[in-house]
Amino acid sequence: MASKRLSNYQILECILEDDEESIIDSPDEDEGDDEVIQCDHNSESEESANETELEWSDDDNEPLSRHASKDSDSFYLSKKKCTKWEKEPPRTSVRVRRHNIMRETPGPKGAAKEIHTMSEAFFCMFSMDTVNLVLQQTNDYIKLIQGKFQRERDCKFLEYEELLAYLGLLYMSGVLRSSHLNFKDLWATDGTGIEFFQNTMSFNRFLFISRCVRFDDKNTRSERQKTDKLAAVREFTDLMNNNFINNYSASENVTLDEQLPAFRGRFSGVVYMPNKPTKYGIKHYALVDSATFYLLKFEIYAGVQPEGPYRMPNDTVSLVKRMTEPIWGTGRNVTMDNWFTSVPLTNTLLKDHQLTMVGTIRKNKPEIPTCFQPKRTRAEHSSLFGFQEDVTLCSYVPKKSKAVLLISSMHRDNKIVESEKKKPEIILYYNRTKGGVDTNDQMCANYNVGRRTKRWPMVIFYHLLNVAGINAYVIYKNKIDHGISRREFLKHLAVDLVKARQQTRATIPQLPRAVQKRLKRNAQVQDPSPTSRGGPSTTYKRCHICPRSKDKKIRFMCAKCHQQVCHDHSTMICDKCID
Repeated sequence: MASKRLSNYQILECILEDDEESIIDSPDEDEGDDEVIQCDHNSESEESANETELEWSDDDNEPLSRHASKDSDSFYLSKKKCTKWEKEPPRTSVRVRRHNIMRETPGPKGAAKEIHTMSEAFFCMFSMDTVNLVLQQTNDYIKLIQGKFQRERDCKFLEYEELLAYLGLLYMSGVLRSSHLNFKDLWATDGTGIEFFQNTMSFNRFLFISRCVRFDDKNTRSERQKTDKLAAVREFTDLMNNNFINNYSASENVTLDEQLPAFRGRFSGVVYMPNKPTKYGIKHYALVDSATFYLLKFEIYAGVQPEGPYRMPNDTVSLVKRMTEPIWGTGRNVTMDNWFTSVPLTNTLLKDHQLTMVGTIRKNKPEIPTCFQPKRTRAEHSSLFGFQEDVTLCSYVPKKSKAVLLISSMHRDNKIVESEKKKPEIILYYNRTKGGVDTNDQMCANYNVGRRTKRWPMVIFYHLLNVAGINAYVIYKNKIDHGISRREFLKHLAVDLVKARQQTRATIPQLPRAVQKRLKRNAQVQDPSPTSRGGPSTTYKRCHICPRSKDKKIRFMCAKCHQQVCHDHSTMICDKCID
């Protein structure tokens, strides 16, 4: 290379001086040529040195140089030579990092801090705005179909206390675990039915309400569906989401994962997930508190939305940023599985939103070094660690030819717990916090209020009722009763929701006598109004004025003292005279 440059230089000198012999014979020029050659060598060595020094680029997207550096034993390189992981952890004798400090107190907040009863806790989740929305849209639909009924009493408008009673019956059916039982069996009159359901409303009325429940205006739905596949439930789900977010502050760790309420009907968002218990259903993304299993936020997957305000990117980075928005800047940690995680996402959450992340990561990611992959040569229960400025990569071998890869922006060391399997602390932390959404799913299934239906909005409605029951229980347990079980909570909540309806129903004169007797036995319901005004009772008793020897039984009661009295010791007075 140097000789080639020398000849070029000599040719250049020949052209300039037009004297080839003076260039060859002159000792001064020879010395000059030597200097030029030496200068060329120096420039080459400097360029080579610069190339070696610039082997690592700060930009992860720019590949590293092919030249090996002197300290290559101190780090790992990814398969594509684009990412470097240090072998040694950073210095740990420093103060607590800012993004590991929580900035909120966990627990109920807003209106949830002032609750005293179970129903108040429930209405924090299922607010009055939500109740009024369902009530109004349901009555609007009833008005549309009234002409199809011959009798007006078969399609009466839904009342406020009747809607609450309907919700109470759903929760009680969940407590009894009868979600897959024919509902007619609960109203059976052959001794096998449940009095709680018979006392609250008739079976036909319950079916009519289930048929008519709506969450939007049917007249304008077709226009809204042009820009939103979830138009039928959009307003309802937005209200529920706001209620969940505004009434509780999560603990230091939350879990992000998927839920799948079962459904196989006609809906563009139905997905197949073989690893889920139900396999087919409407996918929900859920952000859940890992400690209390309170669901903070959800998002329903409906496929690719039409062009408009509801069309959002479905890539994992955009999705995770939308789901974690309620906890931005709070210093919490988010645990998720390998469907969500990536190195760019980890850096984005930490630097832009002050959130750390722990999760498994897929081995085909471009930032993973080849030595972290599963290999037969790696010893069982061994671990490898790679460190960057804010991210830690861990590879653990649970058994031969297998490897578990995890990534964390919360951990900054290579700590391994002393045990038989020698698991790293990152894996143990992940195992402790990964089950938030799965546990919430299991709790929904234990006392599921859902019914078999072909209407996908009702599937979402039933699922959010399950979630609202869990969230209300978490708030009530935190504020009032720390020892109550969820089954007892849901049972008492159902009784509170139907109480007003049963009291109103007891005043109906045409109510069957058997139902009147059951309502009278219920301590929470007063006697029907005709009895309270004076008149026939449901049982025969002795007149309280006649002597015992006469043993005169009578049904009529005094309107003032509410004791049985015979015709000989009573006088009939009309309402006008009483006034």
